[in-house]
Amino acid sequence: MASKIVIYIPMELSSRQAIASALLDKYGTDYLFLGRTFQETSSHESCQIDIYDPARLLSGDRLYYLDYEDLYLVQAIEFKARDENSDPTLTKIGYQQVVCLISNDLGYATCLKIARFARVFLNIGGIAVTVKSAGITHQADKWLANYNSIDIFDIYSLFVGLVEGENSYYSCGMHNFGKADVSVEIAEDLGLAIYVMNVFNYYRLTDSPILQEGHTFQPDIESPRYKMQWLEDDEHETEDPLFNPYGRWYLERC
Repeated sequence: MASKIVIYIPMELSSRQAIASALLDKYGTDYLFLGRTFQETSSHESCQIDIYDPARLLSGDRLYYLDYEDLYLVQAIEFKARDENSDPTLTKIGYQQVVCLISNDLGYATCLKIARFARVFLNIGGIAVTVKSAGITHQADKWLANYNSIDIFDIYSLFVGLVEGENSYYSCGMHNFGKADVSVEIAEDLGLAIYVMNVFNYYRLTDSPILQEGHTFQPDIESPRYKMQWLEDDEHETEDPLFNPYGRWYLERC
């Protein structure tokens, strides 16, 4: 499967029609969705949209991108439940529909577009945003604070997560920007590993350097120097939305 940006937003609204009505009330004709296309009328930018009734999931109707038992969607439900001091159940939090936004295009500009589109649904009853193609969930307030930031790191943090694997720490989600992820050995100090990975990814988003195996990277003058090796993504199956076809840069201390 080709890489896609995939996000979903659990909604408090009761149906597709209720979502369409709330969209019209809030934004007029600024945003439209017809069939499986969601479009911003002023820019003509668009993406694929699917709206799911969670009752279908609970009854065993499995969907490729969305599964009620998915950890990240459960996290989104729990965020809302904690806000209301209630149990994380569908009835108590009013979680009734799920908006799924999908883009076949990748890159920084596309991530900005999807961030804007997600904000639209948060403003009409969205609970949280799960970036399925990164394996992370954000509460609504964080997304709304970051979605239009001029700081590249703020946008990066919406679409990329850091993971502790069996043999390495690694980033997940850089394929949303059309780039390889990064990893460092598990023996590295956790705080340093986080810093190195974030600086490495930020550097590639801001400078777009040409990288080759054997090149070295040093996040700052006081930090260790690392030698770069390109690896295939062996953490995920090729049809998993988390799979990065651009691979991963493994950083090993020189």
